[in-house]
Amino acid sequence: MDALTLRHLRHPEVWALGDVAGVPKGKTAASVKWQVPVVEDGLLSAIAGTEPTETYNGYTSCPLITRVGRAMLIEFDYNNDLVPSFPGLIAPLEELWVSWLMKEVALKATYNAMLRGRA
Repeated sequence: MDALTLRHLRHPEVWALGDVAGVPKGKTAASVKWQVPVVEDGLLSAIAGTEPTETYNGYTSCPLITRVGRAMLIEFDYNNDLVPSFPGLIAPLEELWVSWLMKEVALKATYNAMLRGRA
């Protein structure tokens, strides 16, 4: 799989996202949010006979619980550069209550909905 286009190297009619893409990083639900536009652009470009313009930078998000009531929301790309989604609101290298709340409340509900096929 090409890590930037998410297109199969030997079978150009195949694209992938999520865990099956086999990219070196970006195996989280948050990564898929950034992978979908790349695959969509690739598919539409292939149908139109043009070259795709979108690429995936390896974005992934790891909410790390450091203790009860505290977590760090670490977001990074293929180069291990920090790419925070909420600059000024959630500091990526600080233990914060809001990061813990996001992991324990918001993300848990999303994960459970995904397991039931509702997200």
